[in-house]
Amino acid sequence: MIVICGDGKIPSKKNMMKIYKNRMYKHKTVRDFELRLSELARVEMKGRSPIVGDVRLVLSVTEGDKRRRDLQNYFGSVCDALNKIVYDDDSQIIELIAEKCYIKNKFEYTITIQSI
Repeated sequence: MIVICGDGKIPSKKNMMKIYKNRMYKHKTVRDFELRLSELARVEMKGRSPIVGDVRLVLSVTEGDKRRRDLQNYFGSVCDALNKIVYDDDSQIIELIAEKCYIKNKFEYTITIQSI
């Protein structure tokens, strides 16, 4: 089992894609988040190789304000950031579990990945 904890908001990849010259680009906020999460994952995976086979991903998000956000939109950024580090490809994920809660002024997340 791999557990990755981070702080800050998870940007919604779905709502932050840009089109330039007929190509889709990730917004800087999404790119920065994915880079930060990739670095956290590399530290956690040090000395281990990526998971082979089916994967369960559990995402627990704490939001620091009461703004309404769609929980399923977080998965795009999270799953892409972990490709080639925790697992070879996010198509290996066969089970997604998510939860969110509210604690005033506290933005954090915990990602748990395990082989099934």
